[in-house]
Amino acid sequence: MKKFTRTNIIALALVLGTTTLFASSDDYALTENYKLLNDMKLAQKQQALIVSMGQTLESERLDVKALKDAQIRFEQILTGLDEGNSAIKLKGTSIPKIKAKLKEVKNLWNAEVKRLNGSLMSSDEREDAIDGLNKIMVKMSQAVEIYNNSYSRFKQRSKLSSIVNRHINARKNQTFALNIVK
Repeated sequence: MKKFTRTNIIALALVLGTTTLFASSDDYALTENYKLLNDMKLAQKQQALIVSMGQTLESERLDVKALKDAQIRFEQILTGLDEGNSAIKLKGTSIPKIKAKLKEVKNLWNAEVKRLNGSLMSSDEREDAIDGLNKIMVKMSQAVEIYNNSYSRFKQRSKLSSIVNRHINARKNQTFALNIVK
């Protein structure tokens, strides 16, 4: 087994320290390669739609058209996050954790749509609808967190791959100057 000397450790630290600087300077390129970037952004916008629906329900004068538009948009994005939708540039996902969480959101949403439609009538039903939206918000926040974790892992793998490739290419291109003295 090879022992690490102080010089080897310093050289290794220097190599790793400089390569992480290069990898982080290219971080903007990483975002373009993440296939679920738009999905992640629209999942975050789902939270804003939930808040918007809640505010509409809490207002004194209920704007039925705004509520219906938000419902339609929410459902369209939710389906697109799961299955994909080229019209709004959603890829859909095959990541099991995200799919499972989206299914939970979808199940809550299906129950909530009935309540939202009923909330147009009485203020008691509106309160129930707001509580239902809060439950959906919790699940949607969990889904967004899973998207964020997936993106973080993608960035880590990309940076590590970039570091390894730089060092492999550097070793291939390494030349030595040997002076032969007679």
